Formats: sequence, structure tokens, C-alpha cells
Amino acid sequence: MAEISQIPFTAGAGISVSASTLSVSNPVNPTAPTQTIYTFGSGTYNPPTGVKWLRVRMAGAGGGGSGTGTQTAPGENGGTTTFGSSFLTANGGGGTVVNGAGGLGGSSSGGDVNIAGSQGQGSQGDGVSGGMGPTGGSSPLGMGGGGGANGQSGAGGTGYGGGGGGGYQNGAGGGAAGGGGGYLEKLITSPSASYPYWVGVAGAAGTASVANGGPGTGGIIIIEEHYNYT
Repeated sequence: MAEISQIPFTAGAGISVSASTLSVSNPVNPTAPTQTIYTFGSGTYNPPTGVKWLRVRMAGAGGGGSGTGTQTAPGENGGTTTFGSSFLTANGGGGTVVNGAGGLGGSSSGGDVNIAGSQGQGSQGDGVSGGMGPTGGSSPLGMGGGGGANGQSGAGGTGYGGGGGGGYQNGAGGGAAGGGGGYLEKLITSPSASYPYWVGVAGAAGTASVANGGPGTGGIIIIEEHYNYT
């Protein structure tokens, strides 16, 4: 609280005014920002009391990579992350099959910034000796997993929205890598009382007789809660 005491000034010819002590209250609430993070599951988000605006960042899940040899299961698509039903949507990265193209990166919509995940690398063809399997696609919050060496499975993605790498075998090649999840950022200046949310589930790794693919990583929602406008 600031005080201004006895400040004389002249208001017009021959008129002298002396102010009494004036108290000025600072209207700014000093509450620091808070944060809510969801890395799995679904439910309803309710902004805390006193929140003036929100900053939301989110990513879809990464797709699973495929293996090499006789395929027993393909790499699965990464799940979609949503906030406010379809208000904000970050799609998951694409899954893969043996001897195929890499999984497509997931798109996103509704944000002030929308960034698609990157596509995973495709199958390495004839699998030359000393080669490596394909690398998974990435999102701004997660990296794609590396490909396997001879007879080895691909690595899983890291962070949030990373695609799984592909398995590899000399002379056969085979695996393809999963796509990265989409990402977005959004400022919500007039928050609603509640928002349903869903966090995308990681794409499972494809399995095969020689080497498996790597799994993707799950999605995420990061909500910054601001109590002041300044």
C-alpha cells in the first residue's frame, strides 16, 4: 500500500489546495501461476478458483515401429489427445507394417500454434550388413526411438509423442518406424468452468519373428493457470 502525504498544489489563480493523506491499494493479486499436468487417462479439468487465463500445451502419442522377419503384429497408431472435447486436438502418430513406409506424423488443430509430428523413417530395404533400422518420428515434446542393429529390436520413443524405431536384420531389412504425435499451444483468455480431456495412449510396438519394433510414447497435456493479467 502506497501513501501520499500533504502534497500542496495550486488549482487555478489564488486557490491553494493541500491533499490529506491518500491511501492507494494495489489491485494486483500476487498469486504465482500454478500448473496441472496430465500424462495418461481421461476426466474433467476444472480451473482453480481465481484463474483469469490458461496456457495449454499438448501432444498426441507416438506410433509404434514394426519389426523384421515374419510379422505377427503391426506397429499401432498413437492415440489422440483432446482438451474440451474437440476444442483442442493433437492427433497421434501413425503405426507401421513390415517392409512399409514410416508412420505419418500426427496433425493438430485448435491451437494458436499447431505443429505436426514428423514422419518415421521407412523400411531400410535389403538390409545391408552393418546397417541400422529406421528412426521414429518426433514431436516438439518427444524424440523418436532409434532403429535396431542386426537382429535387434527398435528402441522406444522418449518424452511425449515420440515414435518407435524399427527392427533390423542384415540381408532382410524389414522394419519401419512410427510417426511422431502432433503438438499445439493455446491461450484461453476466458476459461470455462470445466473441460473434458483425454490423453493419447502410446502406440504399441509391432512384433515379428526376428526383431520387434519399438513402442511410441504417450501424449501429454500441460495447463498453466494464471491468476493475474500483468
